[in-house]
Amino acid sequence: MTINHLLDKLFRRHREELLAFAERKGNYDNAEDLVQDAFLRLLQHADLPAVNNPRAYLFKITSNLSADQFRRPSLELIDHENAEYDNYACPLPLPETVAESQQSYQFSLQALQDLPEIVRTCFLLHRIDGIPQADIAKAFNLPRRTVERYCAKALAHCCARLDQPRK
Repeated sequence: MTINHLLDKLFRRHREELLAFAERKGNYDNAEDLVQDAFLRLLQHADLPAVNNPRAYLFKITSNLSADQFRRPSLELIDHENAEYDNYACPLPLPETVAESQQSYQFSLQALQDLPEIVRTCFLLHRIDGIPQADIAKAFNLPRRTVERYCAKALAHCCARLDQPRK
């Protein structure tokens, strides 16, 4: 079997599953390119007939190429001639921002504990679980307007607590 025949056979047999694999790795837009590059790398192998499991080797190459896509920055997005590298911000939040968010979260949890159980439950069901107020009212056999007031009261209480100076 010639190398061209072997590559053609491998391509026809494994192309679709390699595409799906590349897409699962997060490369939706360039899965085709990754798979083609994988076959090119296989073709460039010094001793292709010595590869025991070409399918596994193709998956490994595709996996490595996929990882490489995430390691190096997207050069297409940077205009090298006019780039002002100081203007690029890190997409991750600053440690101070993370700490403030965690602290606000803890204060919100504490504020919710101050509320009566029914008010807290209605608020959490609506705001966190996304259950409509009408459904909550029906489940607890309450007027809808009461559930609306409970949710408003809980939100106002949490906001007021977050505005208070922290110890």
